[in-house]
Amino acid sequence: MPPRDPTPPASPLSHGDTHALTSLLSVAKTPLARRILTPCDHGLILHDGGRGFITIAQRVSGRWRERGVQILDLEYFLRHLDPAVDSYISQNRFFLPCRRIAYLVQADALFTDLDYYATELRDRNPRYIFEHALMLLDEANIPPPTLATATGRGVALVWLHTPIPRRALPRWKACQRTIYEILRAIGADRNALDAARVLRLVGTRNSRSGTLVETISGVGDIWDFDTLATEILPLNRDEIREKRRKREEVRGRILKPPAGFSVATLWASRLDDFEKLVFHRFGALRIPSGNRDLLMLLYGVGMSYLVESPQQLRHELVMFASDVCGWAEHETKSRLSTVLSRAEAAARGVPVEYLGGLRDPRYRYKDATLVEMLGVTEKEMRALDLRHLVTDEIKRERDRERKVAKLRAAGAVPRGVYLAKSLARAKPWEQEGISRRTWERRRARNGMSSANYEGAVASPSGCMVAEPKPLGDFGSIVPATGLDPPQQPLVTESCGPTTFIGIMQAKTLSAKIG
Repeated sequence: MPPRDPTPPASPLSHGDTHALTSLLSVAKTPLARRILTPCDHGLILHDGGRGFITIAQRVSGRWRERGVQILDLEYFLRHLDPAVDSYISQNRFFLPCRRIAYLVQADALFTDLDYYATELRDRNPRYIFEHALMLLDEANIPPPTLATATGRGVALVWLHTPIPRRALPRWKACQRTIYEILRAIGADRNALDAARVLRLVGTRNSRSGTLVETISGVGDIWDFDTLATEILPLNRDEIREKRRKREEVRGRILKPPAGFSVATLWASRLDDFEKLVFHRFGALRIPSGNRDLLMLLYGVGMSYLVESPQQLRHELVMFASDVCGWAEHETKSRLSTVLSRAEAAARGVPVEYLGGLRDPRYRYKDATLVEMLGVTEKEMRALDLRHLVTDEIKRERDRERKVAKLRAAGAVPRGVYLAKSLARAKPWEQEGISRRTWERRRARNGMSSANYEGAVASPSGCMVAEPKPLGDFGSIVPATGLDPPQQPLVTESCGPTTFIGIMQAKTLSAKIG
C-alpha cells in the first residue's frame, strides 16, 4: 500500500474524524510551530517545564556514560554538547540524577522505537516507515504521535502528554504495551517499553550508520494523559474497576502455591526449558553470536536464585559463558554486570523500591514474557514438551489432562463408555413394549436398580418365568366342567394381554378341579 502524503497535517481534523473532536478538547497545550534542528530544540520540546533530573547519555570511544541534568541547566548543557558523539536523552524525569524506574518522579511521554532495519522493510526510507506506522495507528483508532525522528537505523515515535506521577505508571505501561503490539510488525522494540528508556537526540550523529538524527514530522499536540490513555486502551478506568471486582468475586479465596514450590524450583525448571530450546535450535549447548546476550542474561537471572553466594554465581557464569559463548572472564563480568550486582544486593539483604513496595533486587520475569523474549513457537512448546515456556492455553490443556488422569486412577470411566452403557441410550423398555416408568417400577419391585443395568434386555417383572408348575395328571381326572385338560404346561414369553389371560384361565381351571 503506498504511503500517504508525508506533509504534516495543519490541524488534528486532518487525521480523521475519529480523533478530531477528542484532539481539540484534550490538548493541554500546543508548542510553538517550529522545526527541531538541534539537540537543544529537541530537549526543550521534551522537557518544557516540570521537575526532576533528565539523563543525558553518550557513548564515547565505546564506553557508555550518563549524567543527570536539572531542567534549569538543560538548555546550557545541550548547547555545549558535541554533535559528533552518539548522544541520547531520557524521555521522562527522575528525582535523583540516576536513570532508574524506582526514582521516577514524572512521566510525560509515551514512545516506541521502530527498529525496522531488522524487518523486511529494511530497504525503505524512514518517511515511508513513519507513514506506514500512521496507517497502523489509524486503523487501531490511536492518535498520531507528537513527533517522529529518524534515528539512523530506526524511527522513534513520541506522544507527549501532561506529567503524571509514578503511581500512574501501571496505566502508562498499559499504553506502552498497546502501542508496541500494534507496531510490532514493523519492528517495534520490545526492550524499549520501560519509563527509564533513552532515545537518540536530534542533531547528533549515529556512528553505526554514519547518518544524522533528524525529525521527519512536525511538532503536534501535547495531550492530557487521561484522555490519551482512554483513546489508546481498550478499556477505560470504570470498565477496568468493574472487571477487577468481578474477578475478585469469582476467586473468593486465596490461592496458595503447591507444596514445595519456590522461586528457586521455578527457575530450575525454566533452565531445563532453556537447555531444551538451545539444543533444539542450535544442535548443541553452544550459543551462536546474536543470541548470546539474551540467553546469558536469562541464565544468569535463573542461577542467581539457585546458587548460595555471589562469588559462586560469578564463578558459574564465567565458566558457563566460556563453554557456550566463548567469552573471556572480563567480557562475562561486563555483559552480566547488572545480574551480578543485583545478586550481591540480594545477598546483603538490600531491597529495591518497586511500585510502592520493597522487593528482592533480582530480576523477575513472567512465563509469558520469557516466551515473547525468546520467540518460542507453539510447535516448539509441544515438540520439546516445555513446562514453563508455553502459552496459557497449553497450560490449561495440560491441567485438564492431569485432572482426567486423576479421575481415571480413581476408577471413573470415560464419558463415551458411560454413555454407551447408559439406559438413556440402550432404552430396553422399548424392546419390551412398555414405558420407561413401568420398566423402572418393575426393576425396583425385584430389588434391582438402574445403576446395575449391564445392557442385557430382560423384563424385570415376575411374568417371565422359566416354566410354571404342572397342574397334575390331567389324564386321570375328568374335569367337572367338561373342559378338555391342557395338553402341555403353559410357558409364557412375555407379560402381554394374551399371556395374562392364559394364566388366569389356568388358575380358574385349577380351582374347579379342586
